[in-house]
Amino acid sequence: MTRPSWERYFIDITHLVAKRSTCIRRQVGAILVKDKRVLATGYNGAPSGIAHCQDVGCLREKEKVPSGERHELCRGS
Repeated sequence: MTRPSWERYFIDITHLVAKRSTCIRRQVGAILVKDKRVLATGYNGAPSGIAHCQDVGCLREKEKVPSGERHELCRGS
């Protein structure tokens, strides 16, 4: 088994972080790296205390809003 490059390693972590997303339409993950050390991770979804789209449904999906439009309806924005 060969070790992944640093770039591949961080990309793989980002994909794993994205799995924590609560958005039905798009799962996004992010990591902040400095000197080959992960400083922070994050993902998209509703803020703490707000119902998650996975639990109550997506307003944009219910109203059949096309991608890129009406972002103000999103619980995560």
